[in-house]
Amino acid sequence: MNVSIPEAAERAAQTGADGVGLLRMEHMILSTNETPEHYIENHGEDAYIDEIIQGIRGVADEFYPRPVRVRTLDAPTDEFRELDGGEDEPHEHNPMLGYRGIRRSLDRPDVFAHELEAFRQLWEMGYDNVELMLPLVNDAEDVIQARNLMEAAGIDWETRNWGVMIETPAAALTIELMIEHGIDFASFGTNDLTQYTLAVDRNNGNVADRFDELHPAVLELISEVIETCREHDVATSICGQAGSKPEMARFLVNEGVSSISANIDAVRDVQHEVKRVEQKLLLDSVR
Repeated sequence: MNVSIPEAAERAAQTGADGVGLLRMEHMILSTNETPEHYIENHGEDAYIDEIIQGIRGVADEFYPRPVRVRTLDAPTDEFRELDGGEDEPHEHNPMLGYRGIRRSLDRPDVFAHELEAFRQLWEMGYDNVELMLPLVNDAEDVIQARNLMEAAGIDWETRNWGVMIETPAAALTIELMIEHGIDFASFGTNDLTQYTLAVDRNNGNVADRFDELHPAVLELISEVIETCREHDVATSICGQAGSKPEMARFLVNEGVSSISANIDAVRDVQHEVKRVEQKLLLDSVR
């Protein structure tokens, strides 16, 4: 399931889900009401790292030993501008297309290093169910740079589970190159993948009726990624909003996706839909 805030972990764990496909790190930071840079300046690096560790631990404890995939910081600049220290954030015409996700992390390796240090410490504590997920990657170069920073932080990327979000057509079309550089899984962020594929700003009410996660172009990109990942024994998942829709669940199971992560209130329905489709596949294979 998808977990937005650590406080929801107990309720989330009670649904019987097999794990967390998306834990959003940015909510741990936004809850401090300070930008990362402002928080570090006022409270110190160790306090910032501890803020992240405690947020992840709250979820990892509830689900252990079930996997918990944690997405590194991904918030657009307009959200950061609302926080203390936000006056230093750039003004962007369309923040959804701007300075966010892995782009921000690679541009500010000093801040990203603290996130990676939190992961390193969690793994050292024994939280081997925690997995690292990189948002808004475009290509293998993003993966290589992030992996190099993981190494610099003392993380052995070959023994840890880490992967990428597939949120742009570029990422979907170059997934094989990213696989060559060691990722263990690819997870579809269908909210962004849809808006970037269809050129539909999901925050723009004038074109909201054109936003369709089940558009043939979006499904084709998803299908190609699943097929390529299966060939290379790389897991696939979905953690976008569409994962909570029965129609998308049916499509993904038939395509051979490894897992589906849905919103808390949709987990049971998706579980039932997956079971129904899998049973049909088994019956068809027998026939």
